[in-house]
Amino acid sequence: MMNIFVTGATGVLGTSLVPKLVEAGYTVSAMSRTEESDERLRRAGAHPVRVNLFDVEALKQVLAGHEVIYHLATKIPSTTQMGRSSAWLENDRLRRDGARNLVEAALAVGTVQTIIYPSFDFLYPSSGDTWLDAQTTPVKTATLSSTVEAEEAVTRFAESDPTRQRRGISLRLGSFYGPEAPSSWETLDYACKGIGAFPGARAGYLPQIWLQDAISALLLALTEPVPSGVYDIVDDEPVTRAEMYTILAHAVGRKRLLVLPDLLMRLMTGAKYADISRSLRISNRLFKAVSSWQPTVPNARIGWDLMAQMQNK
Repeated sequence: MMNIFVTGATGVLGTSLVPKLVEAGYTVSAMSRTEESDERLRRAGAHPVRVNLFDVEALKQVLAGHEVIYHLATKIPSTTQMGRSSAWLENDRLRRDGARNLVEAALAVGTVQTIIYPSFDFLYPSSGDTWLDAQTTPVKTATLSSTVEAEEAVTRFAESDPTRQRRGISLRLGSFYGPEAPSSWETLDYACKGIGAFPGARAGYLPQIWLQDAISALLLALTEPVPSGVYDIVDDEPVTRAEMYTILAHAVGRKRLLVLPDLLMRLMTGAKYADISRSLRISNRLFKAVSSWQPTVPNARIGWDLMAQMQNK
């Protein structure tokens, strides 16, 4: 069975993905930086590896004999810090430089055949109610360039092989939610207090995905013959922010929510406001066309009701 190397293995995505890879019979090596992470990874069945993502020579030694890389490493700032551009610098470096270094090392060792990168689905221009997918040109602003450049590195990896045996796959994830995501409980807690907080116009669409459906997409990108490329991983039925306020109010048993003024949301989200306030009605059709993937939670109405049920248990 294949040897897989995972960065970001103790993050929200990695915590769910690594045990599933192990259960499927893969040998998983996971980048770790602390003894606590070492122990968590061992409990999940993975082999912790101490390596610097910014040391290409060290990465070459670690990657020898591995066939697959999942580059999940991120450092998302807290809600209180996300408005500061400087708070995103480490995350940008992990995405952009980390992807570039992994590709360089992978090409040098020659055994890696697949690189899978979970990207970000808020890369498109605001488009009202027009349907979007990965055939739409992304917006490469200062706050989004690291993610776009990480995707470009993954594409270079695939294109480096004229026989097309190597695969480079970027999955642009919607805003993921579910019991494993701390931000989801925060959103639900606000709703319980009667508050709704989503930057952007109420008529704008908000791309979302149930976290375990994102995990299943990451798995299928490996186990099924998905061609190299960029794909959107979002639910079947996008909803507007106005619909989200109604959905959350219903989920917590309220008639309505007090919606925070957009000016306040601009102040709270600062540098990221432009990215997360767009209207993005995104389709998942391209990934469905090349895989057997089907989201188990097809829309936010079902998903947030499930979250509320879990909260009330």
